[in-house]
Amino acid sequence: MIDFTHVEQSVKKLKTQLAQQQIDEKTFEDRLLTLVDVAEDGYYWMFGHESERWYRHNGETWLPDDPRTVQTRLHKPDNPGPAPLLSEPLNWGWFIISMILLAAIGGLVYNAAIF
Repeated sequence: MIDFTHVEQSVKKLKTQLAQQQIDEKTFEDRLLTLVDVAEDGYYWMFGHESERWYRHNGETWLPDDPRTVQTRLHKPDNPGPAPLLSEPLNWGWFIISMILLAAIGGLVYNAAIF
């Protein structure tokens, strides 16, 4: 399960390493992908390195959200909310392919913005 504080600190450390040219862009993106994880609520969460905000994947898209709501959602029996993503077996192959594709597109957009 995800440790929100650890992920935030790790992202900030990676940003510093990138800014100081201790790591390259590819290494930065690869390490960011390893920090996307599942929380107790069954949703994938990631910390946006540019916005420095948390995002929760609702099964279709990434939505800005607050990780402090994880415990709140877990303890509301009268409001079950959407079914957690982990109610079905996780297909890691598609997830990994999607993250690689997302990183490639982000790299292209980033490089296009530089030139």
